[in-house]
Amino acid sequence: MKRIELSDLEDFMRIGPRVLIVCAFIAIFFLCAVNSFYTVPLGSRALLFSFGRYLGVTEQGLHFKVPWAKVLRFDVQEIRRFEFGEKTELTGRLYLEDSAEQKMVTADSKILLISWVAQWRISDPYQFFVTNTINSENDFRLISGLAEADFRKEVANMKYEEVLTTGKIALSANSKSRISNTFKELGIGITIVDVLISDVKVPPSVQSSYNEVETAKQAKTSAINEAEAYANKAIEEAKGHAQVALNNAEAYKVNKVADATAMATRLDSLNAMYEINPELVRTNLWYENIHDILERIDITFIDGSNTNNIFLGDIPIAGRIK
Repeated sequence: MKRIELSDLEDFMRIGPRVLIVCAFIAIFFLCAVNSFYTVPLGSRALLFSFGRYLGVTEQGLHFKVPWAKVLRFDVQEIRRFEFGEKTELTGRLYLEDSAEQKMVTADSKILLISWVAQWRISDPYQFFVTNTINSENDFRLISGLAEADFRKEVANMKYEEVLTTGKIALSANSKSRISNTFKELGIGITIVDVLISDVKVPPSVQSSYNEVETAKQAKTSAINEAEAYANKAIEEAKGHAQVALNNAEAYKVNKVADATAMATRLDSLNAMYEINPELVRTNLWYENIHDILERIDITFIDGSNTNNIFLGDIPIAGRIK
């Protein structure tokens, strides 16, 4: 075993403190260097504080700070949720209904059960954390209460039937606009991304009555559709009959015009012949007319004794007058 000489101890006592001081400075420098740089992830912003005093906000990337400054990072792209009427369990699969939050009154003083979600994100970390110091469950409950109040106002502006049927899209859009304006005026630092209506239904106490009303509406709609179908069929049939009548009238018109044209042509021809030989034309006209008359009558020869009467009704007149 090597003996430690007194001179060695004296040398160590003379050099040791210097080495310790140098090591301490190196350690302090290393710690300062490590704590003087920080990174802000993509889609985030950071707030800097020094002994509780706000220093500023930084965007994503690598940044330098004084070693003792505190950095608070906020994800400004993360979509968060305020749930109303239905609460999602931690597993994300089960839902717990809250009937008190679901009950809402419409413009016509009727009650509906509505479950909905407000999706939001932090848009201004300074307003969110410094101005309003939102960092507790009670703070978030207050903010969600503001959103719920605005949503109920929009429901109160709409009719019962409208919310149940075609008004869900309008309700979502109007609610998003109203809540966004409220948060902007208050400077909360939150942006509403979307308002989603997950369920709208009537209270169980009036469900049966509502079903009866819906059944009656469907029966009314069916009757109206059948009546419209019958009316359309009747109208089409009437149009068809009218078209047939128009076609017949047009054909009658054409025939009459053709007959009149032929008669006028014949009269013009007779007039020209009459100027040449009037007697011949009169004689021909007389024979034509008497021929037409005789074709429409029956002839009986009577000898006066009432016993030898001869009926010639079955013999053509053309044969009788020859």
